[in-house]
Formats: sequence, C-alpha cells, structure tokens
Amino acid sequence: MTTPILLNPNGQLLPTILERLQEVRKTKPIWARRIETAGHVATLEGQIAVQPGDFLCRGIADEFWPQKEAKLLEKYVPAGQPDPEGWQRFDPKPDSRPVEAAQVEHGFQVIAQWGQLLGKPGDFVVRSKTDPADIWLVDQVIFRASYELVDPKPSR
Repeated sequence: MTTPILLNPNGQLLPTILERLQEVRKTKPIWARRIETAGHVATLEGQIAVQPGDFLCRGIADEFWPQKEAKLLEKYVPAGQPDPEGWQRFDPKPDSRPVEAAQVEHGFQVIAQWGQLLGKPGDFVVRSKTDPADIWLVDQVIFRASYELVDPKPSR
C-alpha cells in the first residue's frame, strides 16, 4: 500500500494542483446543529475534533463534518427554524465568493486547519479564494452533486 501524497506541504498546494484549480460554487443546502460538548466527529476523511459552539454539518449524502459558526454563516444563510433535534437547513449564499477545486486522480492527504484529511482517487481538493490556507476535500460523488463550475465572464 502506498502512502497518500501530501498535497499541501508547508501549507501551500503543490504547483501541479494549483495549475488545475477551477472556480466552483456550492449549490445545494446543508443541515447544521450546534455542538454542545467537546469530542470527535467521524467524517468521510477521518476523525475530526470538535468543541462546544462548533456546528455539526450534514450534507446531501448524509455525510458529516464540523464547522465554526463564523465560517458557516460566511457561506450559508439559515432557511428556517431548527427541527426538534436541533438540525436547521442552511442554503448557500447566492452572493458568496466561489472556491477553487481540482480533482485528484490518486489517493492523497491534505492538512486542513482542523486536522489531516485523507482523499480517495477521484476526490476533489477544494480551497478558499479568500484564505489560501483554508483547504479541504470533497468526495467525488458528493462534489458532482453539490457544486457547479462558475462560468467565466465573457471577454469584451
């Protein structure tokens, strides 16, 4: 078994990944609820530590990940009242800045701000355009179902 390639040594994406990044935008809602106690969350990429006040997010394929409240509200807008279990729908902000993504053909890892994430062949590495150190990954099936390519502006 080969060791997954680290895509962001020293906090920066490798040049071979940087040249393939494309602007994308999240189009599907998520559900989130506030975390009350410290612990760990099982995500598709591994175990991630959480703190009280963080939000547990659930995506379109019932995948889970933690997110800080400020990041959640930067990208999403609440779409109603929480249900009895505390889950609330959040829709992507239509005016939020796009992110950048590239599909990776081999197993890989990234060191995110919240821990190490492991990607499978075909998954996507995603990066914030406003904070290049904010890097995460998305399963290829989930990515194709919840992100779309941002159309480049027509040239004049």
